[in-house]
Amino acid sequence: MKYILNTLSLSVAIITLAGCASTAQPGRSTTLGENLNGSGFLAEIYPQMVAGNDGEALRLYRNPKFASAAHFSQYSKVFLEPVKLYAGPESKLQTVPQQESAAIAQGFYRQLYEQLGKDYQMVDQAGPNTLQVSVAIIDAEAADASLKAASYIPIPLGLPGAKAAAMQGVIRTAGKPPFAGQVTIEGKMADAQTGEVIAAEIDRRVGARHPIIGLFESDTYDSWSDVAEADRYWAELLRYRLCMRRAASNCVKASE
Repeated sequence: MKYILNTLSLSVAIITLAGCASTAQPGRSTTLGENLNGSGFLAEIYPQMVAGNDGEALRLYRNPKFASAAHFSQYSKVFLEPVKLYAGPESKLQTVPQQESAAIAQGFYRQLYEQLGKDYQMVDQAGPNTLQVSVAIIDAEAADASLKAASYIPIPLGLPGAKAAAMQGVIRTAGKPPFAGQVTIEGKMADAQTGEVIAAEIDRRVGARHPIIGLFESDTYDSWSDVAEADRYWAELLRYRLCMRRAASNCVKASE
């Protein structure tokens, strides 16, 4: 009877899982939340960066000269540079096949272009009334697609207390569930005509332990799905933040 109940509980859990793959910022006191060494992409800005508050990037810089909405209302265009791969000596990007890393960068560029294009004229060169956006992926780690499904099964299902506590401990210490992917970016936004930096940030997102549709479908557990989902979130978030900086009334929040 106990075996039947356990099997039934697992079956119900799998059937009722809903939603979609998601990511989250690692806890700020975890290994992934604290170890944010700059890659060199934003070299001149690092000394001015500070730790972000909840809901903000892990590290950020904001130019106080551009604090008012009036400064942002002048911009009607965006020059989005190609997303770069800027791997430091300790970056896991060093081990990613070139074809895959190029696809990651191109996918992120498309996400950013699509979101920013909803509010701005997209241009291919610097000029007046233009924001210049520069982004680099400095680290990325694929999920272990063969094992990732296990990390999405709710911890209490058939897992002894000691093992459940151990898994939670790993998440609290490392900053992400076992088998999940992660990606780290650096980015800056500048006045395209003067080159003055308006804002910059370093941020990281990891695969989250949330139930998803198609628990055992292979496409759900593509090795880079966590990275792609993080890129989608960041693109939506950038659009939202720019909308808020313009003090617009129709800002759409990024969905996690």
